Amino acid sequence: MNLEEKMELNGSLSPADAARYERRLKIMGMEPEKALDAIISDPTPAALVQSFPHQDLYFLVNDIGVEDALPVLAVASSEQWEYFVDVEVWQRDLLDVDGLTRWFDLLLKADPRRCVNWMLVEHTAFFEDYLARHIEVRVREKNEDPSEFGPGWFTFDDWFYIKHREVADEPVEEGVPYIHPDDRNDVVFSLLQTLSKGDNPRFQSVMLEAMSVLSAEVEEESYRLRNVRLSEKGFLPFDEALGVYAPLGPDDLHKGLRKTPPLDAATVVPHAHTGVVLEGSLFSDALAGLDDGALLSALQMEFAVLCNRVIAADQKPVRERAELSSVVKKVCGYISLGLEALNRDAEEDKGLGAWLTEAGLEEIFRVGYGLAMGLKFKADRWRKESWLLGRGLPLSLLGEAWMGVAGGLLLNRPLYFDNYKSGSLYREFESLADIEATETVMADVMGIDAVLSLLDPDPEPFKGPNFTLKSLLLTLWAPAWLGDAGHQGLLTLAQVKRLLAGIWAGEGETRHISDEAKAHCLAWLADETGLSRVEISERLAEGLERLFGEVADEYAHLDPAQADARFIHLFLTQAD
Repeated sequence: MNLEEKMELNGSLSPADAARYERRLKIMGMEPEKALDAIISDPTPAALVQSFPHQDLYFLVNDIGVEDALPVLAVASSEQWEYFVDVEVWQRDLLDVDGLTRWFDLLLKADPRRCVNWMLVEHTAFFEDYLARHIEVRVREKNEDPSEFGPGWFTFDDWFYIKHREVADEPVEEGVPYIHPDDRNDVVFSLLQTLSKGDNPRFQSVMLEAMSVLSAEVEEESYRLRNVRLSEKGFLPFDEALGVYAPLGPDDLHKGLRKTPPLDAATVVPHAHTGVVLEGSLFSDALAGLDDGALLSALQMEFAVLCNRVIAADQKPVRERAELSSVVKKVCGYISLGLEALNRDAEEDKGLGAWLTEAGLEEIFRVGYGLAMGLKFKADRWRKESWLLGRGLPLSLLGEAWMGVAGGLLLNRPLYFDNYKSGSLYREFESLADIEATETVMADVMGIDAVLSLLDPDPEPFKGPNFTLKSLLLTLWAPAWLGDAGHQGLLTLAQVKRLLAGIWAGEGETRHISDEAKAHCLAWLADETGLSRVEISERLAEGLERLFGEVADEYAHLDPAQADARFIHLFLTQAD
């Protein structure tokens, strides 16, 4: 649901601001071309554009296309320009000089005089450093002939002579826009020409200072100030942003302490993030139960900040609302998971909305994410100690489903194995059901792997197309059930047929593995491993129940006499 639908605006905004607010929401819901037309045709386009929260305008401009959105950039505020440059021209702590050139080109096309004046007044050292990277400057002496400078030098006042530096034309990474040296020189020339025509004394001052600028110091200070500006919106430096993924237990939640202060009428709350919060999630249900407009406004800002912190931690560029929606879905999912866990563990059910009034969204997010990380920690420990990997065997021997689950947990950021049920192989965890399903599979994986570590069979004789942990365990047990105690290695087709003829209970659709067969398997494992039956049951009973359920699903309707080794996957058979 949209938080805006529940915000109480009457009395908090002036009539003019309220009208612009409604126009903004309407424009944000339009197709890009129609949104551009609506802004251009507005009676006061500058006031409308400058009323947009910086991030909303940034996504709108990118949805429209930055080249097509030049009329919007032309009337945007200097603070909005600053936000665009802050987001676009830094790669972690390194300045993307080509990215800065692209944005200078765009802003020069939008409003050349204002672009140069903005940099001179508000970012003087940064502007001088940019020029120093791209030009050489010489001051002509009184009796010096300019022809002595050689080719490539030009001047605007016959006093300061300028030459474009030769920048190495190195290959760029795939997907990174390329700036040709000639295009870069054109942008630099336009900046200098605009500055010279607008304020020649200031132009001369900039040229003198550009000759002695200390690039490293300027870049470091510019990066620091950029981080200060973006941190207010949640874009923390990478190392700090990673704290959003620090697991938090429900008992460690700081109840009653909210980090987001109440918002006043002058605060511009972004819409792009909360405009795509998914309906039907526990988070949206919790919001639906709140009637406090001031709290909802604060939650809206807090949610946007949290999304931005996740973007900073993930280090993936997010320029369009379609890209933002995946971040919003992720944050919404872990908040929902956190709310579900908190409500489950609470002594009394006080409603989901109550948690939003007691704790910050980031802490609730971390509670939810902590559940996924708890599974990852278990998977990481298993990987270090597992019999499977210790034997040098590949993870694929878990079988497709088990490998999918384990593989998702072994990623740097754990993911839920969805197996394309919602259109993708992996997705973020969203509910306790996801956690419990994954936990069940990992319990089965670790249980069977632990038992095999005690049995420690030589895997070589069993290797083949159907070789998995499941088929290995069943193949090791089958001779004992059949009374062929001396048999080791692959099963013959005759043994498989005898097995499939003697492990059932019930008839027809109710046919299932007999309790006798299950009990025999547990007893055999206890004898072979040296563990007591109680220990084996605690470790593996539920896992074996599910494994025998797979056997029943595969073979319960099969006539044992018609069994074909080519279609027997859960038992390892000899080739004909």
